[in-house]
Amino acid sequence: MKKTIAMLVLSTICGMTNGQSLTTNAQKYPQLKMIADKLNSISTYQAHCDLVTIDSEQGTMRSASTLFIQKVPTDTLCGLYYFFKTDEKYKKNHGDFIAFFNNAVYYSEKNAINKYTLLDDPMQFKETNVGTAHTVPIQRCSPYFYTSPKELSKLIDKSLIDTKSIIEQKPDTLIGGKSCIKYIIKTNSSTDCKSTELCFEKKSLSPLYYHYKISDGRRRYQSSSETFANSKVDFQLPANFFSEESLFGRKLDKKTKEIKHQQLKIGAVVSDWELPILGKKIKLSSKELLGKYIVLEFTGTWCPHCWDAAKMMNRLESEFNGNEKLSILSVFSTDIDNEEKIKKFVTEHKIKSTILHSAKSVGDKYYVDGYPTFFIIDPTGKLVLTIAGYNQDIENEIANCLRKNVK
Repeated sequence: MKKTIAMLVLSTICGMTNGQSLTTNAQKYPQLKMIADKLNSISTYQAHCDLVTIDSEQGTMRSASTLFIQKVPTDTLCGLYYFFKTDEKYKKNHGDFIAFFNNAVYYSEKNAINKYTLLDDPMQFKETNVGTAHTVPIQRCSPYFYTSPKELSKLIDKSLIDTKSIIEQKPDTLIGGKSCIKYIIKTNSSTDCKSTELCFEKKSLSPLYYHYKISDGRRRYQSSSETFANSKVDFQLPANFFSEESLFGRKLDKKTKEIKHQQLKIGAVVSDWELPILGKKIKLSSKELLGKYIVLEFTGTWCPHCWDAAKMMNRLESEFNGNEKLSILSVFSTDIDNEEKIKKFVTEHKIKSTILHSAKSVGDKYYVDGYPTFFIIDPTGKLVLTIAGYNQDIENEIANCLRKNVK
């Protein structure tokens, strides 16, 4: 055994002679660096994109959109503006479009436009990193955003300087009858494994195929595949293309109910509810809990941030165990989550809190549009705190609120 280790160490040392270091990814793949620089230089971009996402537990979902992107170096949130218009046949499940420009995000579903602005909702536009976890800000929530030329360029540049990234150039391939350069980038962390496959048209270096896969090291994995067609680069967009008047035909009034992002206000009396308890033939109602503080976590089995939030909920249960002033509840409010999936999720994450399900109408009443979302309600039924997403700062804010009020 010692001899084997010694030989491995010696072979590593022999890879560096006369003060020279091992060849870096950037030195080994100059063509990939050239592609990254080419992508980053693109000023305007248009393409049609077919998207397929696969979850090992939830199955396959499909969508397609036409992408309009403009590089905006002065924009500090994204560095670009975008308009992703959904194909007609996918609008029912994926909305009409999503857009970002001038510090505002627009999401349309059934011809109703929701507008989120940096001024009104600053926390939604903030990305907070805690170790390897992070909260995705609203302007970057679309999967199409991460395959924009600028973002692909950033991905490649990061992999070229990251000593933990493994890059493989594969033989050229054909996609849609076009000859393509193909690379695979792999990264491993203590908790998961990530692999990204990139294919670029050999002549123009435009993206033609993107495949991203993440695995938690067990049997759970998620993947996203995107195929691009009819690409155009560095063309002239119409004047003021990225404006409300141009894209929506009118300037939107943020006070209009149709477009204003609705949310419960602190101090408001929340709606009553009655929901089934998982694994029992009885229901729990909000009226039964009057006189207590309530933590409501709206969550989903399919949401990676909800996996981390489940650990947080268990920590809260441990810290406040036996406290009769508090009730901690996890609520499943999407049509995706049936009882079988929820039971599997609860077992896998060893969830300690009471589980409520079949709660779509309650989620609608609370204006839940992202997961996880937390609400803390006081003994009189008034809202004390509402916050969406998960990171350590959010956990601290929730825990401190409870320590202040129930200990």
